[in-house]
Amino acid sequence: MTSTTIARDDGTRQARTISVLRLIVASGATAAIVFVFCWLGTFVPFSSPTHAYISLFTNAGVSSSQALIEGTCWSLLFGALVGAVFGVTYNATAAFSASRELN
Repeated sequence: MTSTTIARDDGTRQARTISVLRLIVASGATAAIVFVFCWLGTFVPFSSPTHAYISLFTNAGVSSSQALIEGTCWSLLFGALVGAVFGVTYNATAAFSASRELN
């Protein structure tokens, strides 16, 4: 038995899946929090190490409140999309792996 399957009481195996909704929420929130941290990094006086990341999500000035609002929203949506794609892909490959093990 591999880590992608679990044994059931009837002797069959079932693929381990991951909650796509939970991944959407977690990755969207994480991406938004990372964006906020990067926006706060623009106020570091000796450099602006995060300006390129902020520019991925907004055309506003990197330290403006408009950049914070727009970038956080777009980053949240992008993170949610990545979580959805990852979850669906993970579950599809887990199901495929489990079906191949039964043969």
